Amino acid sequence: MPFRTLTVILAALCLAACASAPKPVATGIETEKTLRPLRDEAYATSERFVDAPRVQAATSVGLPQVRIGEGAVGEGITPGQAALVANRAARDTCQQLARRYRIDPETPDLEIEIVVTAIAPTSSGAAGASAVLGVFVPGPFRLPAGFGGLAADGAVRAGGEDVVVLRWAEGAGAITEDAKVSRIGDAYQLAGDFADDLAKALNDPAGAEGETRALLDAAERQAGEARCTARFGRASVAGRGASILLPLSPEAIDAGAPGAEALDQEAPATAG
Repeated sequence: MPFRTLTVILAALCLAACASAPKPVATGIETEKTLRPLRDEAYATSERFVDAPRVQAATSVGLPQVRIGEGAVGEGITPGQAALVANRAARDTCQQLARRYRIDPETPDLEIEIVVTAIAPTSSGAAGASAVLGVFVPGPFRLPAGFGGLAADGAVRAGGEDVVVLRWAEGAGAITEDAKVSRIGDAYQLAGDFADDLAKALNDPAGAEGETRALLDAAERQAGEARCTARFGRASVAGRGASILLPLSPEAIDAGAPGAEALDQEAPATAG
């Protein structure tokens, strides 16, 4: 079979290949609010509640509180690896919100809770094989096997009442997530996608019917970003750049939260 034909066949397989969205294993955030479906596909599901007027009235948010639900961690994933996934979800959420809200750890208008409800492991062997083959096959390439996934809930509260609730799950895809030689390679990348969607609910709560929240001035943004970094750390910029070309594991580029031990798996609290 000609090499070009083989390349086309492999690329087609990868385009069609996505992992099923993981089913939440741990109990997530409980709420009395009615959530509206946003996505309902085999590889990605999400539903959301947003009280747009309450969100728009706020000017500050607290540092996100994140925990891993009991039983959420998949086979072969260490507590330290799970903590990296959870920490990225919180860090990326914080950094995105710092551009448009004051980060106030003491008396914020809005408090944020994130609960990781499932971390589906990536096959390190399949990811490694994909990385090797990617050297010879042009363009994004990943074998359609061994994908991981992530499920998480997010809640934003004002005065103890839910004003945003997001229930989210997604499986990795052959094109959308790069192959990383780690059991959390996919979940770590998907944690950033979860943060994008949670932050969007606060930065653009009314969607097409309203306007995106204005950016803060540079000094306020920098102050907020510094608070986020002090709490959640920062992934190596050089490492993240190199990981575009190399299958570097999250553990190789991200030390996690400064001075923090692995997050405990906790039973989630209830919310109103």
